[in-house]
Amino acid sequence: MNLLQDLRYAVRLLLKDRWFTAIAAIVLALGIGANNAVFTIVNAVLLRSLPFPNSEQLVVLLTRDARGRQSGISLADFDDWRSSSRTLSGMSLVFGGSFNVSDEGRIAERYAGSYVSANYFKMIGITPILGRDFGPEDDGPGGPPVVMLANAVWQQRYGSDPKVLGTQIRLNGITATVIGVVRQGLGFPQQEQVWLPMSQLPPALRQQPRQARNYFGIARLASGVTLDQARAELNAIGGALASGYPDTNKDLAPYPDPLQRLIIGPQIRLLFWALLGAVGFVLLIACSNVANLLLARAARRTGEMSVRVAIGASRWQIVRQLLTESVLLAFVAGALGLLLSVAGIRWFDSELQNVGRPWWMVFTMDWRTFGFLFAVCIGTGVLFGLAPALHVSRTNVNETLKEGGRSGSTGIRARRWANGLIVAQLALTLVLLAGAGFMMRSFYEMYNREIGIDTSRVLTMQLILPVRKYPTTESRTKFMEQAEERPSAAPDIEAASIATNVPGGGGGSRQIEFAARPDV
Repeated sequence: MNLLQDLRYAVRLLLKDRWFTAIAAIVLALGIGANNAVFTIVNAVLLRSLPFPNSEQLVVLLTRDARGRQSGISLADFDDWRSSSRTLSGMSLVFGGSFNVSDEGRIAERYAGSYVSANYFKMIGITPILGRDFGPEDDGPGGPPVVMLANAVWQQRYGSDPKVLGTQIRLNGITATVIGVVRQGLGFPQQEQVWLPMSQLPPALRQQPRQARNYFGIARLASGVTLDQARAELNAIGGALASGYPDTNKDLAPYPDPLQRLIIGPQIRLLFWALLGAVGFVLLIACSNVANLLLARAARRTGEMSVRVAIGASRWQIVRQLLTESVLLAFVAGALGLLLSVAGIRWFDSELQNVGRPWWMVFTMDWRTFGFLFAVCIGTGVLFGLAPALHVSRTNVNETLKEGGRSGSTGIRARRWANGLIVAQLALTLVLLAGAGFMMRSFYEMYNREIGIDTSRVLTMQLILPVRKYPTTESRTKFMEQAEERPSAAPDIEAASIATNVPGGGGGSRQIEFAARPDV
């Protein structure tokens, strides 16, 4: 018999044993569907490239000291890097923040935004869908105040009116002209909705000293340049700056890192790989269950296989026939699992709509997902079908025919296989349940942990002061003092306070030195 004949026979056999096929397919579909759903998410989050031309060349630029600690970059350092580097074909400085947007006839709204170098969109490979991009004339000293809007702002605030081009709007105290709209969903790199050129950066920020490292950069590797080569060149540039400016640049060097690695931190990577490993255990348990079902079914087929061997079938042909049946069953389960995974992915996507999911993270299936599904079906079919196939192929023809298919040695071998699979199943189940239990316990403890503060009557509010309107420390301090005094005088407010960060909300990183221990 050839492979096509084996396949035809396997189809007839699975259709004949409908109940067995249905039960086995459902058990496997749960495991295959869970794996395919999680892999689709892992593919979208960790494996798929950013949707820019040659996105693997995009890197983020930060500063790293001799101990590996990272910080931002300064305007002065960035200018020196850009003038000296040859391994980077383009570099753009980015300073993120929030903008209060107002114009005539519309209520004021706040949007996340960034000041960027004029070559920002050209470097990452984005062309405006309406209007023009920033040009060199927009980025120079005294450049005209211009702004580019995200597609969402254009649609929601301006009703997709193309006449928005040339409109003047106010952003944090300056009046800027709208010159372009970028494509749908481009909230990059940190969910921005408006962009201004660096020439519009408030003077108080532009005049900061070299040690004020409040920015980060995005760059593109030159053609044929590796990341290690760029790091070596920038490290040499950093060494030269450290010699020229020892007070501000000692032991500091620019450090490029893949952009996607910055966006997807190590904690998120670990979480998703752990989740993929967990559903892998689920699939192994399902394979063990189906293998036991096949072993029980094999006891009824020893007579059939003995006749096949008696008329000249080889052991390989017996194994091939049984593996064909197993793989076909796995593909039937894979089709059901595909439907289950689609439903699971849609549910997961709907749950993330309002939690700040990155715009480029789209949970769709591509060639990589279907390749994974195909490989899982093949591997699953071989995994759960191999033990029954090897068991049946070792059938003693003489004993089986003499005993009418009731062979003691065959029963002993079947029990050994079954016992081994049960032990493996129990071990995998215990590992999976233990891991799930620890995760649930950790989540429960974090959710119910008392933080020592009664927050039932506590309200918070965020406020960002425009640097142009409040350029000095004295003006900002005076405003904050008034903002603290007025609520405190209200009869419905027991107490009010001002803080740069709410308790538990984190804060900016600071590096300190101890005079007695300079090496710490």
